[in-house]
Amino acid sequence: MYPEPVRAGFYVHIPFCVRKCGYCDFNSHASTGELHAAYQEALLGDIAETGRRYPGVEVDTVFIGGGTPSLFTPAQIGAILDRLAASFALRAAEITMEANPGTVERHDFGDYRRAGVTRVSMGAQSFDAAELAMLDRIHSPEEIVAAVRAVRAGGFDNLNLDLIFALPGQSLGTWRANLAAAIALEPEHLSAYNLMFEPGTEFFHRRARGLLAEKPGEEQAEFLADTAHRLEAAGYEPYEISNFARAGRACAHNLRYWRREPVLAAGAGAHGFDGRVRWSNVRSPQEYIRRARAGESVEATREEPGREEGMLEAAMCRLRLREGLDESRFEREFGLSPGTAWPRTLRMAADRGFVERRDGALALTPAGILISQALFAEFARERA
Repeated sequence: MYPEPVRAGFYVHIPFCVRKCGYCDFNSHASTGELHAAYQEALLGDIAETGRRYPGVEVDTVFIGGGTPSLFTPAQIGAILDRLAASFALRAAEITMEANPGTVERHDFGDYRRAGVTRVSMGAQSFDAAELAMLDRIHSPEEIVAAVRAVRAGGFDNLNLDLIFALPGQSLGTWRANLAAAIALEPEHLSAYNLMFEPGTEFFHRRARGLLAEKPGEEQAEFLADTAHRLEAAGYEPYEISNFARAGRACAHNLRYWRREPVLAAGAGAHGFDGRVRWSNVRSPQEYIRRARAGESVEATREEPGREEGMLEAAMCRLRLREGLDESRFEREFGLSPGTAWPRTLRMAADRGFVERRDGALALTPAGILISQALFAEFARERA
């Protein structure tokens, strides 16, 4: 018996890329297109099956991520959205598609707009040619500018640019130049992520061999603080630790994750959450296609997080947001207040100026944001 959320977001995963980047730990696979048609068929079936499990659900945000979804044609993206509309009550004003600046010349963005996409998230990562080469990106700084022009020419008025900071050898001056170049393109949204050396990635192995050097934590914090200062001065609200938006342009879909709200999902390696139960699908596109063709479940895992796990997840996700952790909502969900759940950690954080109360919520201060990972680890230790 599945619970039936009234409203949810929907995540669609397209796992194909031209080339796998060394820092990337997402479920992505280099592809020349040989699996695209078969994968789309499996994906459409997965969406329909999810709709049968959750009948009557209103889907109000859609995010098509990857991989590089812009490798799929506008007709393929349109078919995915049509299947969502046939399977759910699709009332999404925000339908995001990720794109790579090195692939935008393959299709007309006006056709993606006509297919139903309303927002584009572009993986720029850097405007420095040497940094792009180190990151294994296939595009040049000039192609980012051309890609933004193509998106605007296609009729889009909602654009995000992704950037990565604290790269090995990157100076604060170079990073500031990247920020200035991004701001000059006037996107509605900017995501600025600290480089992470995730286990299993090529960058993780290069660091272990001494080929890449990770910046010290205090230097990473300096980059983060400078980023927030400069983007806020440029008119971008820091509504989440790594995300900045013009007024009214925060990513509604990603807010669902940070608020721990339902997001259903389809695709190889996709993760879904219906408000009570979590699941993930098999990661291999080939296995995903095989199971779909055989009429087998494409799920790899399914679990209902326990109370302790849910409490920690809610605290860590919502504290990332500027709006913070609503204390009344937390108590309704878990039967105790955050102060009762983490008396030691919250007292320490308040005494040191890392956390403050505003409008009935606990929120990280600028100082708290800079040490957020260490603070979240303290939350976990106190309940262990």
